[in-house]
Amino acid sequence: MENTAETLLRTMLHITLAAGFTMAWTIGAPPNHAAAVEPHVENAGIFTAQVPVEGSNIATGQAVIVVDQPIEEVLPIVLDYANYVHFMPNFTKSKVLAQRGTRAMVYMEVSVARGMYTLYGQLNLAERPRDGGSRVVEGRLVDGNIDAFDASFTLTPTEDGAGTEIDFKIYVDPDLPLPSSVFSRENERAAGRAVRALRARVAETLGGSA
Repeated sequence: MENTAETLLRTMLHITLAAGFTMAWTIGAPPNHAAAVEPHVENAGIFTAQVPVEGSNIATGQAVIVVDQPIEEVLPIVLDYANYVHFMPNFTKSKVLAQRGTRAMVYMEVSVARGMYTLYGQLNLAERPRDGGSRVVEGRLVDGNIDAFDASFTLTPTEDGAGTEIDFKIYVDPDLPLPSSVFSRENERAAGRAVRALRARVAETLGGSA
């Protein structure tokens, strides 16, 4: 049998890997009321929340921002799966394996623990139909070295089409014997990092402050 020190070391390694993958996505509807969304000082202009998930003790992380670019300009950046590696935090690879239209199978790698470990996964990414002017892009894990994962970008026109609200949700369940609040908090933080990175990418690609 393993001794206590070995068990603790293995558990902490799992925590580092799971949290690192979650934060690296540092890929829904807006909250029902303002009290459900809390502003974070480190993410000025970004509102984040933890959204309960039926059948799970771990919450989905949600982040919402508005950029000063029309949805027609923002959507192609979200759909440019191969270039996620150039702006999503900690991504070291994003390779499109197969694609038809906006639906694609994408292989992604994420570096965690200062480059000591690599997490990987094949994701099914696609734009889903939605009523109204919003556009939704969803990503779900098909295979990889982490448990349950899904994420979505919902883009909605604002200011008569001059701006775009970006509503990002992410759910990662590492299936570890730890308090669910730890992973709920990491999901929320990851959502904030992801939209901050996307806002910067929009500004870099299209010019202006976004």
